[in-house]
Amino acid sequence: MDTKEHYKPIHFLLICLIMHQTFAFGSISRGKILCIRKEREALLEFKRGLIDEYNLLSSWRNEECCAWRGVECSNTTGRILVLNLRIGTIESNPDGPDKDLILTGSITSSLVKLEYLKYLDLSSNNFGGDGPIPKFIGYLKRLEYLNLTSTYRVFTGLIPLQLQNLTSLRTLDLRGNYLTVNSLEWLSHLVHLEYLDLSLSNVQAKNWLQQISKLPNLRELHLFGCQLPKIIPSSLILANISSSRLSILDISSNRYSSPAINSWLFNFTSLTSLDLSSNDLGKMASGFGYLKSLEHLNLFGNSIQGGIPRSLRNLSRLRSLDASNNNLLSQPFSELLDNLAGSNQSLEYLSFEGNALTGSLINLTRFSSLKELKLRENSLDGIFHESFRQISSLEYLDLSSNQMTGSLPDLEFFPSLTELNLRSNHFYGMIPQGLGKLSELKILDVSFNRLQGLPDSMGKLSKLKILDVSSNRLKGLPESLGQLFDLESFDASNNLLEGTISESHLSNLCNLKSVKLSSNSLTWNVSVDWIPCFQLQVISLSSCNLGPYFPKWLQTQNSYSFLDISLASISDTMPSWFTKLPPMLYFLNLSYNQISGKIQDLSANNIGSIVIDLGYNNFSGPLPTFPHLVSELRVDNNKFSGSLNSICKIRSPVTLDLSNNLLSGEIPDCWALMSVLTVLNVANNHISGSIPYSLCSSTSLSSLYVRNNNLSGHFPVPLKNCQGLKVLDLGRNRLSGKIPEWIGTKLAGLGILSLRFNEFSGSIPPSICQLQSIQILDLSGNHLSGRIPKCFSNFTTLRLLQDGSSVNYDFNPTAGRGILVYKGNAFVQWKNKESEYSNTLWLLKTVDLSSNELIGDIPNDFSRMNALLSLNLSRNNLTGNIIEGIGLMNMLEVLDLSVNHLSGNIPIGLANLTFLSVLDLSKNNLSGRIPSSTQLQGFDPSTYGGNIQLCGPPLPACPTFAPSNPHVVFDRTSQENDDDDEFPSKEFYISMALGFIVAFWGILGSLYFNDSWRNAYFKWLNGCQNWLYLSSAICFARLKAKLRA
Repeated sequence: MDTKEHYKPIHFLLICLIMHQTFAFGSISRGKILCIRKEREALLEFKRGLIDEYNLLSSWRNEECCAWRGVECSNTTGRILVLNLRIGTIESNPDGPDKDLILTGSITSSLVKLEYLKYLDLSSNNFGGDGPIPKFIGYLKRLEYLNLTSTYRVFTGLIPLQLQNLTSLRTLDLRGNYLTVNSLEWLSHLVHLEYLDLSLSNVQAKNWLQQISKLPNLRELHLFGCQLPKIIPSSLILANISSSRLSILDISSNRYSSPAINSWLFNFTSLTSLDLSSNDLGKMASGFGYLKSLEHLNLFGNSIQGGIPRSLRNLSRLRSLDASNNNLLSQPFSELLDNLAGSNQSLEYLSFEGNALTGSLINLTRFSSLKELKLRENSLDGIFHESFRQISSLEYLDLSSNQMTGSLPDLEFFPSLTELNLRSNHFYGMIPQGLGKLSELKILDVSFNRLQGLPDSMGKLSKLKILDVSSNRLKGLPESLGQLFDLESFDASNNLLEGTISESHLSNLCNLKSVKLSSNSLTWNVSVDWIPCFQLQVISLSSCNLGPYFPKWLQTQNSYSFLDISLASISDTMPSWFTKLPPMLYFLNLSYNQISGKIQDLSANNIGSIVIDLGYNNFSGPLPTFPHLVSELRVDNNKFSGSLNSICKIRSPVTLDLSNNLLSGEIPDCWALMSVLTVLNVANNHISGSIPYSLCSSTSLSSLYVRNNNLSGHFPVPLKNCQGLKVLDLGRNRLSGKIPEWIGTKLAGLGILSLRFNEFSGSIPPSICQLQSIQILDLSGNHLSGRIPKCFSNFTTLRLLQDGSSVNYDFNPTAGRGILVYKGNAFVQWKNKESEYSNTLWLLKTVDLSSNELIGDIPNDFSRMNALLSLNLSRNNLTGNIIEGIGLMNMLEVLDLSVNHLSGNIPIGLANLTFLSVLDLSKNNLSGRIPSSTQLQGFDPSTYGGNIQLCGPPLPACPTFAPSNPHVVFDRTSQENDDDDEFPSKEFYISMALGFIVAFWGILGSLYFNDSWRNAYFKWLNGCQNWLYLSSAICFARLKAKLRA
């Protein structure tokens, strides 16, 4: 609530103005000159020290100074009583942005000659030049009102002690300056002072409260952001406070905690307005209940915990309470309101925004005088109770960003409502017809809900100015919308709207300034020669069907600052009149149409920063001249041809995307003044030459795409200075020579490095391992030779953290800076397909060294890149075995080692890669049985083709004599034990053969060659036969005898 209603000295000013209008001008009209010559000359001398850029003091010329702007005189004596040079700001400037109408320069001492001056207001100007307050002001002893307020903080240093001479002063306003207050002793002389504002000064006086309490007539005190020191007041000071007549106190933004103020604050029992916002109270003391005269209490942003104390029930006069942005979630909403029961009849303004309050919206009809209720950004749930609608006095209701659900109640019971905000809840169904009875409603926001329809009665809201129904499930718009004669802003974007928008919807909306219907399936059905009665400032019709012809009615719009007609099914030629853009335009989007033709010049008249997106059309011819303050320019995927030279006139681009055109020539050397350039994309053109040195003048450059052009020569040396690069794509050019050693040190921040399909030769420099943030490394399709460096494990983003997560790189450098978020892109071979990735680029982690002439083993350190998703080393001359640790790279989805000279068995661990979906080991010298697992047996036989010594599924079965590889078990800790249990094995067959030779020939050969052994053997054999026969006969006879018995 505005506390300036208590600002009594304003009454004095009004009286002076009335007297001036009634008497001074009456005297002038009779020809009498009131102005005293001495004082007139003093004002002219004062004017000579000023700089009046806007000619504000043009009236300071004639003889009658009492008629000059800001000057008022006594009707009887002619003495100057008032000098008011507070001009203010211009509200609307058709020639450009709104400007502050101010005076600058210095304040000269000639003002001392205005001996009878009572009212001096030099506020909101830019006097002083960072100097102190002029001491001579202290000699204007008749001053009752002094205002040196500054929005520019022009006065610095100490407050001059001479101000103590202003003993008649009633109002002293010094807020907004860089003043230092190390003493307030001088205040004791200003016994008539009623209003004091030292806001944003640095108050260092530890006895500030003591000095303030000595001012017997002080009614209003403002010490916002003064870094007030903490104090422990004496009993005498507390006595003075108790007798104080202070009514309004503002000590906001001083980082005070509850203990720091509890000892003295509650002695100001006459307070009617208390502002404690943006402190750090933590917990509210019960002492607030002593301030029984309090009408306005501001507790915004104090990290209050524990809720509102019950003592606030004593505040029966409380009219406004702002407790927004605290931590009141621990107190139930119902209890919180119970603690305000004492102000049921008086409370008019109540705000609990941003407190994470839970529970349902209970009955608030007890607050019979409530006019404004703000509960935005909490966690209130439940439905909109019918009983709630009985607060007939309510004018402002904000329940946005909660979790409320259900249908809306009949809103006709809020007859006084002027603003209703239900944004970002879960309301559904139709808006009730009773909405049409809210005759005072000016703002309605029900966006981001699940509402399905608008009532026909909406056309009766004759005072409605802002209507936002975006991001719902609306399927149609009522014809009655055309009766909202005062409507200024209409947003129905992101719905399910179908059908047509006709002239009947729009013909009566002559006050409309903003229309947003994007992301719907609407057709714009107006006559070719239709001339709307409105002048729009915002036009957002993306995804609406405006075509096939370019909308001619846009020619009648001269004031728009935002135009988005992308995806609008326009397949016409760009009309010549369209290039005369309005001077205030800051956003232009014609992308994703089929607009053709040549564009000559877009630079005329634009005076501010602008975003231009002409991408994905059929524009041809040379690049047009663009406004020199373009911040984002996208003309990608067109048919522009010729040189890039026209972009040299742009001075402050953040993003330049010229990719996928027919541009040719060299990249111009004109980048020195483009200090904020972040993204440059000229991929897929016919650009030749090399990278100019000035390109790296911008320390902000983070993404450079020159893919698929005709660059030649060695690796561009100027890139050594682009030390902020995150993305470097030089793929598919004709660059040659060695990859420089400095790439790892000068470009250490790279996340994407693509040099694919050039003519680079030599070895991969070991310094490349210093690219710790690299996420996509593509050196494929060159003539690189030598061994792969053994330090790839240094790539931090390609390794899992201890908790199993991984670090993903940020490829959206302009996110949060530009209006259009630029999504990085790269051309990557993924799962045997070459594609351009953009939206999911940040998820990819690949190393591609394929199609080179690399030799030697695969470094064992590769196994430490356990966050890698794709590894391609194919078509090289690599030898040795597949590394045993391959099974540790358990995030791999793609592994291509084909067309090399790798040998040995396929490691068992390869079967542990459960995410592996693409595998190619073909055309190597691998041997042995393919490890058994569902993973490896599921691939096509071509995966292992060209390895003639490999066998086992999915290849033909291994021969019976062929040794078998052990069955794969996914528990690595038990592999050794499982290997010991496997049967049959090679050793088994050897043992069986030796056993046969020893057992068979060792016995049979001895009997054959030795007669005595043979005779003895057969004699023993006959004896065994006789014993067996005799034993059997005896046993049989005994059994027979037992049976007979």
